[in-house]
Amino acid sequence: MAISVTVCNLALGELRAARITDIDEGSTESAWCKEFYPQCLRRLLERYEWSFANRVAMLAELSDNPRASEWAHAYAMPGDVAAPSRLVPPLTGWTPLTSLPPAAVLMPFIIENDVLFSQAPGAILEYSANSLDEAMMPALFVDALAYSLASRLAVPLRDSTTLKGQLLQQAELAEQRAIAADMNRQPQRLNDSEDEISAARSGGYGCDYPEMRGRY
Repeated sequence: MAISVTVCNLALGELRAARITDIDEGSTESAWCKEFYPQCLRRLLERYEWSFANRVAMLAELSDNPRASEWAHAYAMPGDVAAPSRLVPPLTGWTPLTSLPPAAVLMPFIIENDVLFSQAPGAILEYSANSLDEAMMPALFVDALAYSLASRLAVPLRDSTTLKGQLLQQAELAEQRAIAADMNRQPQRLNDSEDEISAARSGGYGCDYPEMRGRY
């Protein structure tokens, strides 16, 4: 996972702690940032289905299905899943020009030991990715992540549970603002996502795990 030095320094700034120039520089600040950053990012990604973190992947079916008596199909999970959202089977003859994307056609599934089991053939999974580059993060999401990280750093760097509590409140407010802004962006993505789902169904991305942004 790429750790954003910018986010780390925003968090450290809330604590009036020394800035870092590299996550592996060996300072106390960089060590604690490296320790807590992945958990803070993962928590935010699992809390809400962020549009910029959304992915759609056609799953690769496994030849060995250990639960074949219960589920007809077993699939390998993509390696970057933070939280699965929904599973939609390919529909023969569906195109964005002739019908609406099958958002209402939802299929049950379970995940066990990184294997997804379902009754759906040729399954497509929509999910939130667990790793993001800084360039993909909107400014309000960066703020929320920085406050979340700062709250984790308050005790080891400042030995202050009071400051931690204050930063947790700031993190919650920042997260709510980021979620509201992301919700406002959703309508702009609906039409574009139809082409992405169509490409996944046709295998048009030319790989075993065609990944795209957007939801149907």
